[in-house]
Amino acid sequence: MSEPSGPEPVPPQEPADLPAPMPPPSSYGAQFGVAPMPLNNNLGWAIASLLICWPFGIPSLIKALQVSSLWYQGQHPQAQAAADEAKKWGKIGVIVGACGYGAMVLLMVLYFVFIFVIIGASVTAVTQQ
Repeated sequence: MSEPSGPEPVPPQEPADLPAPMPPPSSYGAQFGVAPMPLNNNLGWAIASLLICWPFGIPSLIKALQVSSLWYQGQHPQAQAAADEAKKWGKIGVIVGACGYGAMVLLMVLYFVFIFVIIGASVTAVTQQ
């Protein structure tokens, strides 16, 4: 005797419209709520102004070092303001330092010209007597 059976089992089929598998999560990706790339902290301006004219380089360096921590805390406007301040103080330091060194070179040249004029005048005065 044959027993009545239910519906026949359907063999497994290949799924045609499944989405591609997602790649494994990476620890290098951006976190939720944090922009992936931080701002330029203008540390180069800070170091240059620190080497050329340190009174303006110190505030530039302090502001440049605050940029990353403010950015990763989610305080993006404050981070942008700190980056702008670092760039401003860095440029001021480089410009003031370059002008100072230029003035120093100019004064040294004028000093030596003055010395040579005095020596030349004294030599001509001695030879005319």
